[in-house]
Amino acid sequence: MRSNHYAFIIAAALLCACAQPGRKGARPAAVPEKETAAPAAAGVKAPELSAEDSQKVEGLYYRAVGAYSNNDMAAALNYLNEISTLSPSYPPAVELRGKLKSVSGAKPAPPPQKP
Repeated sequence: MRSNHYAFIIAAALLCACAQPGRKGARPAAVPEKETAAPAAAGVKAPELSAEDSQKVEGLYYRAVGAYSNNDMAAALNYLNEISTLSPSYPPAVELRGKLKSVSGAKPAPPPQKP
């Protein structure tokens, strides 16, 4: 008799946890957008890149990814520094710089500042 009692309690708990009633008009909670770069968060717009500079930044990024994949962190960091001079807030480069930082365990040098 006891085993049936426990089975009923477990079944009731699973049913309540898994089958929630559908609510009409219920909306999912809004997902906050991820902040990508400090200049965008501060309300400062990054300058628009020309098509040529955009291609150059993209090429440098792929070189940085290749160097990172080959475990050449110094070369990857050099490519990222070049990207930072052209476009400091390029999101893929910012993300890769964070990965480099986490892999190396040390803080990489900040990107060079424009005079």
